[in-house]
Amino acid sequence: MSDEAGRNPKRKGLFRTVEGAVVAAIVVILAGLVVPTVQTWRVRSNEARARDDLSRIRDAILRFVADNGMAPSRSRDGRDGALYRMIGSGLIPEGAYYFPDDRQGFLDHHLHVNRPQGAKGAPYPDWRGPYLDRVVADPWGFAYVVVLYPLVREDDRDCLVVSAGRNGILDGDYAAARDPIAAGDDLLEIVFDKSPERRAPIR
Repeated sequence: MSDEAGRNPKRKGLFRTVEGAVVAAIVVILAGLVVPTVQTWRVRSNEARARDDLSRIRDAILRFVADNGMAPSRSRDGRDGALYRMIGSGLIPEGAYYFPDDRQGFLDHHLHVNRPQGAKGAPYPDWRGPYLDRVVADPWGFAYVVVLYPLVREDDRDCLVVSAGRNGILDGDYAAARDPIAAGDDLLEIVFDKSPERRAPIR
């Protein structure tokens, strides 16, 4: 029978077509297994990097407060406790911008260099930074957001640093956060837990 197949070009072509179809099916099946695995790995890798950055920013704020005895919240004219939010580098996530503008600060002006709110800002006298070597965007290109308002007010709300996640939107309203939980695909790190039993001594 093999001699007959060898002498019949049509039958040989049919075998090649079947073999090709089998190989193509195997490739499609393998691709179906590999692509979701790679996508899952990428999502987890991005989330892990974002969590590392959130922890780094949290630690920088804690070191700043330990040195300066206050939150990194100085306005350009030297008023402390003036800022309600700070943002890092990158695109500003939807829902992150605080109005009016003089309540919005930038991480690098306070934690990377001692120039609160820009080149002409009144410096912090006890600043011993840089507390943050570099201020980067999150893995999706958006700025990290520090919900600073609770840190400059005497109440039980928590100070947070947040990544808006892949969708670039702050899915939660964290300004009034007590026992905050990340909403949507947001990632967050508590900077100060100000619950009554673990209140941080911030003045």
